[in-house]
Amino acid sequence: MFEIYKKDVEISGKTYSLRPLSGRFLPKLYTVMKQFSHINKAEEKEDATLEALDEETVSKLHLLALETFKKSYPQEDEANLDEWISQNLLLLLEALITVNLNSEDKKNA
Repeated sequence: MFEIYKKDVEISGKTYSLRPLSGRFLPKLYTVMKQFSHINKAEEKEDATLEALDEETVSKLHLLALETFKKSYPQEDEANLDEWISQNLLLLLEALITVNLNSEDKKNA
């Protein structure tokens, strides 16, 4: 009846299909997105990017990625997911935002 948008992400040659989070996580996602919008307004320097990724933002990103993978792969061990996400967090960033905001350009999908 309802079509749920999914996003595939490839890491180390393996493709993972991500499902979106429930709405209760959207406030955290919007807070993270706000942090990244400050980067776009600042000079496009590496320092500005690193400053935006403070401890709180990284913690929120990790939680959002973990919850996305727990929903997408409920059979997987949470401790293993936690470690794997920690190793691949920056690689997951674009897919995490895209799947949860359904923001991919449909023309290219």
